[in-house]
Amino acid sequence: MRRLAALALIAACGASKQAPAPDAGNVSLVLDIPNGVLDPQGYTSVEIVLHEPTGDVTRTASIDMNGNFNLDRIDPSNSVSVEATLRNASGAAVGYGRTAVSSALAAGAQITVPVRRPIAYIAGTVSRAPNNDATKPLVWTEAPATVADLSAAGLIDGHNVLTGNAVMLIAAGPNLYMVTQAVNSMTGALTGTAQIAPVSTADHSVGAALPGTLTGAVVDAAGSDDGTTLVIGTTTELFAVDTASGTARVLADGSFARVAIVASDSELDAVVIKNRGTTIGACATTAEVWWAPLTGGAARTGHMVASGGFSDIAADRGHAYYVDACKAELGEVTAAATRMLRTIPITAAGQSAGKPTALAVSDGQAYIGVETPPVSSSAAATAALLVASIASSDAPRMLWTEGAQQVLDVMSHPDIQRDLSASSVVFEHLEIGAGGDYVALTTSAHFHGAEVPGIFFPDMTIDTEELRVFAAATGGVLQRYRSWCDGVLSGSSADISDWECSAATGQSAPATLSLEHHIGSMTFLFGRK
Repeated sequence: MRRLAALALIAACGASKQAPAPDAGNVSLVLDIPNGVLDPQGYTSVEIVLHEPTGDVTRTASIDMNGNFNLDRIDPSNSVSVEATLRNASGAAVGYGRTAVSSALAAGAQITVPVRRPIAYIAGTVSRAPNNDATKPLVWTEAPATVADLSAAGLIDGHNVLTGNAVMLIAAGPNLYMVTQAVNSMTGALTGTAQIAPVSTADHSVGAALPGTLTGAVVDAAGSDDGTTLVIGTTTELFAVDTASGTARVLADGSFARVAIVASDSELDAVVIKNRGTTIGACATTAEVWWAPLTGGAARTGHMVASGGFSDIAADRGHAYYVDACKAELGEVTAAATRMLRTIPITAAGQSAGKPTALAVSDGQAYIGVETPPVSSSAAATAALLVASIASSDAPRMLWTEGAQQVLDVMSHPDIQRDLSASSVVFEHLEIGAGGDYVALTTSAHFHGAEVPGIFFPDMTIDTEELRVFAAATGGVLQRYRSWCDGVLSGSSADISDWECSAATGQSAPATLSLEHHIGSMTFLFGRK
């Protein structure tokens, strides 16, 4: 389905009220939407942002019943990239897209912008006791990916899933790809070769697997806006995948845990973190930032730029950025060096120092995830999300902060509860969706409660995983989905044994045990890491 509108250049006599074919006085702007069940719905207006060398131009127009709209006159430009956001009557983004490269905004031109629903996908694995028998060892398997459609009303309950199992979903502009890999049933480790298959963004049907395969357990990935390239980090190598041919080539050897793609009009590059520290609460200074050109097709073109306490990287508008957990700083990465842009204030009176461990960047704004350990044995570890300007030194804005807690209920006695405070909370994924309207993150938290013999509470160790989606402008919570909550109880035979995880206010959980899973990846269509 193609929605056509007219952009009138200042040299034109006037803007057309209809949607004409390109002529000497008009530029046609086509919003290209899949003709399928996943087409954006309920939109009443469109917001167009033109990114020009001299600055941004924003236009908003109502959409008529035929899907047409008309914008004010725009100055001609030799180089412009376009973002389009479809909004409903309340102003929420229900469709978003952007051009992959800049084009000339000149009379007679036609610019096509692919637009898709704002959907976030989480994928991973499952560990369960056979037949829910807690006395038996856990068995690990793959699981279907969960779909979080932000244009649809209602809370996530795990029922909206893709067909087939996946350990990772990768968005590449308007396109989506599924990664499958075997799971060691005893340990949960991904094993054997990984394969990639396209997933239709019109109806979520899964296509034939690409011929290229990957070695090592897949850890993180990113896709280019033009859909031509995927970059995937595994525990043994960094791969570039050509989506047209399906071939995969090795860019570098080693374990790569964070991946982003830097795009300019002339080339694509990957910026990645190798040897990222995984010890909770520790500050690993052995992490390395690597840079790898993606154009040209050569193998093993990656090189190390710098080493330090790098915990995450992100890319936006031709630039790459990092956060360093040890130095508590935000900086920029190039192919030759790193440079510090600003320190991140992450301490307050009476609190332990937090560490910036997650990063996403969109439209000049850096979203930084900060992990703070508990200040005492009775306090909770805290997660916070800050928003900081890339260009200025203005104080960051606190978008969200919360001490991680988990309430446990006794199934046979609903009036009995136990409230546990997390000893650690970890940012796993952070990404911006719909051009900056939404920010989504996933966290994992670890809880321990010592045995309380006097009231028959057993010693318990609980782990949880959550997806949270916020309105980026306000910090309002749009989704809070706990995909996993499970643990181990140990105590005397007289202790209470029928505990279950309770849902907090505003939190949803899988409707059945079969829909639970550990989150291995999270991505938006047109997301920015």
